[in-house]
Amino acid sequence: MTEVQTHLLKRIRLFEPLPEACLAEVAEIAQRRQLDAGDVLFSEGDDPLYVHAVISGNVVLLSEICGGESVIEFVGSGDSILLPAVLLGVAYPASARMTTPGEIVALPARAFLRLATHDAALSMQCARTVARQWSVLLNQVKQIKTQGAAERLAHFLLSQVSATMGPASLTLPGMKKQVATRLGIQPETFSRTLRKLRAFGVEANGDLIRIRSVERLAALVKPRDAARA
Repeated sequence: MTEVQTHLLKRIRLFEPLPEACLAEVAEIAQRRQLDAGDVLFSEGDDPLYVHAVISGNVVLLSEICGGESVIEFVGSGDSILLPAVLLGVAYPASARMTTPGEIVALPARAFLRLATHDAALSMQCARTVARQWSVLLNQVKQIKTQGAAERLAHFLLSQVSATMGPASLTLPGMKKQVATRLGIQPETFSRTLRKLRAFGVEANGDLIRIRSVERLAALVKPRDAARA
């Protein structure tokens, strides 16, 4: 592990808006870890000894079920990983594994909690991060319960790009089988659905996805979203 400078912490949503003095305190306890694809950060049931956040690369959250693994979520650059487990002091509800090479920030949980207890800005950022993760989880459950496979996949692809109009491209954050599990659809259904999205300007070449028009793909999900508003 190596030390972390404050400018790297600003690339993480949990720390980005913190005052410089607070960032300096966080940097004192933070360490950087270079990881390879397949490396495990922690396993389901482990005690939360560290706060983890992603500087670069992608992480998949997995849970064991019926002798296999089910994908809970993908975590990308700038995001923290299962922060509520650290704040509550409960075992990790899922395992975290790198899907690509990347770099992680790790902060000892006890030292982090001491800082969060005494620093109002860091405490507020923790609350905001938990609220954002809760919102993402709620939307994920709503999509699985109320949307078809095409809408779910469209939502997912749009969530992986920053562009709001024009063309965009992305690399899937995990294997297609993993993405299918995350969306609650069968792998063979995922492939068929991806082909159906060609009509909305989506082209796939392996794990590379090109979207000819973000607005056109968004139109697939906006009518139903508006109807529920």
